[in-house]
Amino acid sequence: MAANNKVLDNQESESQLLIDDIKEKYFWGIQLRYLIVAVSLLPFILSFYNSIFAGVNIRLISFVAAYNFLAHLLYLFKKKYKLWQMIFIKSVFQLLDILAITLLIYTTGFMDSPYWFLYLVLIIVSGFGMFFYYSISVFLIAFFSVLFYLGMFWLAYNQILPIYAPNFNIPPAEFLNLISNKAIFAAASFFLFAATIYYFSKLLSEQRQALSQKNRQLLGALEEMKDVDHMKDEFVSIASHELRTPLSIVRENISLIEDGIVGPVEGKQLELLSTSIENVDRLSKIIDNLLDISKIDSHSLNLNRKRADVSRIARRAIEILKKKAGEKNIYLGIRWRDKAMALIDADQIYRVFLNLIDNAIKYTPNNGKVWVIVEDSGFEVKSYVCDNGPGIAAGDLPKVFERFMRFSSTDKAFISGTGLGLSICKGIIEMHRGQITVESEIGVGTKFIFVLPKGEKNGQ
Repeated sequence: MAANNKVLDNQESESQLLIDDIKEKYFWGIQLRYLIVAVSLLPFILSFYNSIFAGVNIRLISFVAAYNFLAHLLYLFKKKYKLWQMIFIKSVFQLLDILAITLLIYTTGFMDSPYWFLYLVLIIVSGFGMFFYYSISVFLIAFFSVLFYLGMFWLAYNQILPIYAPNFNIPPAEFLNLISNKAIFAAASFFLFAATIYYFSKLLSEQRQALSQKNRQLLGALEEMKDVDHMKDEFVSIASHELRTPLSIVRENISLIEDGIVGPVEGKQLELLSTSIENVDRLSKIIDNLLDISKIDSHSLNLNRKRADVSRIARRAIEILKKKAGEKNIYLGIRWRDKAMALIDADQIYRVFLNLIDNAIKYTPNNGKVWVIVEDSGFEVKSYVCDNGPGIAAGDLPKVFERFMRFSSTDKAFISGTGLGLSICKGIIEMHRGQITVESEIGVGTKFIFVLPKGEKNGQ
């Protein structure tokens, strides 16, 4: 059932594409006719008093303008078409175009008119479509072009139409011979052009179908990847939630043993228990990071936005990490001028500062420097977390915010952690409609810059 529905959807899609293609050509034809009418008026006005064809020409211009106006009205007031309706309407106006070209030839030299090539132009313009089976209409255009062209000669030969061409005086037998030659030439030329255009249209259509098939395959693969990605997110979320409870129980039990609640613990036992708690806490942090990544991906990380001073949040983070910086004798400071107020979730931005400053301390060697700068830049607040550590190679900079990305180094600090912290920071900043970037140079240091808008965009 699902397969049948998919087939029907594809057929409807193909049909709508064909309707849109024909409709686009239809409107293009309307614009072209308006241009032709406008251009034709100038020579008509200039030759009005000198030309014996003035009356005929104004009727021809009026005829084209009238049926083109009708075509425009249909385009404006009828928005939805069935495929057969669109083909029928376009075919009717193509026949009127052929008639207009025939009348133009009739009034501009008859058999010697230089405008007979317009039939070929009409065949070319009408032949190139998105779908080659529609381009078969070029043979119908060729047929009616021959029919109208030779019909004009036949009517003139039988003296049903007057001949406006000057100095046209050919005996009937010679005239009939000319018509025969024209019939062979016109039929051969028009149908040869139609066959050529149809062939090239078919080649283009085959390429389109091949590309369309590949596009459908890519879309199918993309849908499968989305499903797998969704399953992965669900698995991470469920597994993380399920791990939290037993992990909390394990930590609590270890703490009870370490505190001697269930019996005396000494020496090596205390050391092992302390190490176990540290690793449980580390595992708990990994689980929290995985949950946050999952929430960021699904846009379910709730932000409690209030106006807050970004520089004050940065100072709080520095106070927490001063002890860690002191263990490596690292200078840790902040530079700011005035309050830098922004509409933010203070807890999440505090987390960003903690993560960036902690990374800077971790990667900066002993006796190094880490400093934070907060600036109010008018419509936004800019924050910098800088260090004079070993830096990041230029080739690695584009990968800094990728998940699970860790850079090789002889320093153990570089290979510890989960590689999720910076990705989470990027997600939090972007959820605030901000931007985070990194600048670094080997042997000089690294600078993380994040920008937060002071309020919602568009004044919201």
